[in-house]
Amino acid sequence: MTERQRRLLHLLTRAYIETGKPVPSRWLAERLGVSPATVRYDLADLEAAGLIEKPHASAGRVPTRQGFRQYALAQLPPEPLPHDTLERLARVLTGSGSRWPQLAAQMATRLGGYPVVVRLSEPGPPRVLQVHLSNLGGGQLLAVAVLEGGRVLEGVVPFDLDGDDFLEQAERWLRGPYPLAELGRRSAPTPQLAELGRKLTSAFAGPGSERYLEGLGAMLAQPEAQDPAFVRRALDLLEQLPTGPITPARRLNVRVGDVEGLSLVQAGFQRGGRTGELTLIGPLRMRYREALSVAESLSRALEGETVHAR
Repeated sequence: MTERQRRLLHLLTRAYIETGKPVPSRWLAERLGVSPATVRYDLADLEAAGLIEKPHASAGRVPTRQGFRQYALAQLPPEPLPHDTLERLARVLTGSGSRWPQLAAQMATRLGGYPVVVRLSEPGPPRVLQVHLSNLGGGQLLAVAVLEGGRVLEGVVPFDLDGDDFLEQAERWLRGPYPLAELGRRSAPTPQLAELGRKLTSAFAGPGSERYLEGLGAMLAQPEAQDPAFVRRALDLLEQLPTGPITPARRLNVRVGDVEGLSLVQAGFQRGGRTGELTLIGPLRMRYREALSVAESLSRALEGETVHAR
């Protein structure tokens, strides 16, 4: 790709992001100050490279997923938010106490205009204090694990009881404290208890993180939300998050079109001894430049650092 073709791709992508309409070659030629013939040759090369496409015979061009990705990566490193906005973020976070994850998600969705998920890793390996077991009948047990710090996990376990005394014996054996990860590996006095421990490990398995979601209405306000299939994919994505490892602190991650029609901008951070991730979720036609600025600046603010304009 030549430098002129790169400028052409970025101009076309920005115009499509702003208008949602295919971009005519004559408009591009005027903005770049070159002849329409030159632009048509360059557009043909970009189309052959899979970076743009022509949705209709008489229409202009639009970026493909690969074209959006090229454009998004070109916005790295992002420009920080305005200084007064950064100062306001710092003031709000300083006085937020334990509510900082919710406030961070709220501020990110207001600044970026997209739904935001903040997820946090566990502060440390969770430890079990005790497990309560109840017979639901039909070969099923309700298991409730009480963890240090007051957190509770619930799960339904398929298990055939061998007498009512078994539950009392099992609860005594399951009394903690011990790491949740070791539940299925604990030495058991009977094969039945060993089997129960393994099943409880599966029942209590979770994503190992907590999350905070804000701004669902912002997704429904996107023009793409007129398509029921887009809304369905967006809601499925929001329900599935978080997935995969958390983005490392001080790293940015742009996932363009991993889910059809949707993009993610993610920033990792550390705060209070915990690793976290801020994710802005938008359509493929996302305002990547602004979203990256919000993600980068807010993640730094969460670490107590202010980013300065370059």
